[in-house]
Parts: sequence; structure tokens; C-alpha cells
Amino acid sequence: MKQPLFNLGPTLHLKLVLLVALSIALMTADQRLTVLSEARSTLEYVVYPLQLLASLPNRAGHWLGEAFSSHTQLIDSNRELQRNNLLLKARLQKYQALASENAHLRQLLNASEHTTEKVKIARLVSIDLDPYSQRELINQGSRDGVYQGQPVIDAGGLMGQVIQVGPFNAQVLLIADPSSAVPVIDTRSGLRLLAIGTGQPDALDVRSAPVNADIRVGDLLSTSGLGERFPPHYPVCRVTQVNREPGDPFAKVLCQPTAQLDRYREVLLLWYHPPHKPVLDETPHTDTSPHGKRK
Repeated sequence: MKQPLFNLGPTLHLKLVLLVALSIALMTADQRLTVLSEARSTLEYVVYPLQLLASLPNRAGHWLGEAFSSHTQLIDSNRELQRNNLLLKARLQKYQALASENAHLRQLLNASEHTTEKVKIARLVSIDLDPYSQRELINQGSRDGVYQGQPVIDAGGLMGQVIQVGPFNAQVLLIADPSSAVPVIDTRSGLRLLAIGTGQPDALDVRSAPVNADIRVGDLLSTSGLGERFPPHYPVCRVTQVNREPGDPFAKVLCQPTAQLDRYREVLLLWYHPPHKPVLDETPHTDTSPHGKRK
């Protein structure tokens, strides 16, 4: 292309000066006159779509960033809430177990207030895994004054007796064990009977009841004191079934223990000595823990 030898148009500097002067004139007119204000308002209708279109990528990116960020935060918050919910459920289960244990301890302490014998709370350590054996190991031994043949009760009644004593632990034979026999008396009729364990924690077999004996379903059988192994007047079981078969001289009587043999972990040890027997020096050591009580 050929370039003209002489540029006859205005120079760049002159154009700049003219544009600056025009800008100043327009700004002055805009401040003093309303004609340009109406023109600017009309011009904004034309420019606004272009401004919206120009800002659309930035706004879309900002919206997508917030959406992904909110989704990630929501997932993290949901996971945190699930973890906290699991922890709270675990703590609630523990609190419920502690509340149940405290209620049982209050029942034991209430039972100890109604007995004249010296008592002490012991805790269950383990149980016999033999399904036909009803024996437990407690955390009290000879150093605590526990002795062989010592009665064991709970808030409901007689549980059994200590059959083996070690320095720190003792084995308890429950009344539901097949080798256990407890002399009992019907508190309603005064009938003397013998409660034998069946191997099941919820059933005792009552022997020596004649077929015409005055015994009924619902009767409470308590310790008679015969044999001088158990103190008298402690609940043992309640009659649940009485069967009288023709030709059989004895009635078949079943009863349910009043003690909770298969529940809870705390029991009460009794220091019982018949009046005519000398009291041996089996006093337990002083126990200042909340698990021990002496009367």
C-alpha cells in the first residue's frame, strides 16, 4: 500500500486535546443540564445486557465455587454429626446402665436397713459356665471376714451361701443349683418344706409336701431357720404351680425365687450366728469404700 507523503489530517496531539476538551464540556453539561441525564438513562438500557453478559462467567464461577464448597461442608458436617450421635448413644447406654446399677444398690441398702445381721455389699466377679450349675464368684474373701456357709441375699430375698473361701474371692452356691437345699416355711399356712434347686435360675422344686397339704399358688415361702444355716424369715420363693396326681403321696410344687439370681452384679453378705452358738472372730476389716456397709 502506498502511504501519502504528507499527512493533511489533524495530528494525534490535536485529537487528544479535542477529546479532552469534549469530555470536560460533557461533564460540565451533565452537572448543569438534565438533557444528558435522560440520554444516559436511555443508554443504560442498551449497555446493561452487555454488562450482564460480560459479568456472566465471573458470576457463574463464583456460584459454582459456592455450590461445591457448600456441598463439601454439608458432607463434613453430616459426618461430624453422625460421629457425635454415635458417641452420645454410647454415653447414653452407659448412663442408663449406671442408673440401673444405682437403683439396685439403693434396693440393697434399703434391704440391709431392715435386717439385724451385719451386712456387706459384694460384687460379682464371674459365673460358672456349666449350664446346669448355679454358682458365682464374688470379690470378697477371708481377708474381708467371709466364712464358709455364710448366707448371701439381695433386695428380693435369699440367693445362696458361700461354699468356698479364698483370700480375695469366695464362691457362692445359689439356691437354684441342683445340689442346694433350703429349709422353708409357708408364711400363710406354716407348712414346713424343702426347696431344692433345679439348675434353672427361675425355678425351685419344693419337696416333702403331702398331697393334701395346705399350699396354694401365690404362697410365699421363707427361710425357716431349721438347720441353723440361714437366718429365719428371709423370702426364698413364691409358689407358681401345684400338681396333685392320684396315687402320688406327695404334691409336685414349683416356685420362683424372689431373688434375682441371674441379674445384677451386687449381692449382700450376711454375718449370721445362731444365738446358742459362739460367735467366731470373723469380723471383716473396716471398709470405707462406698461398696461396703456394716451394721
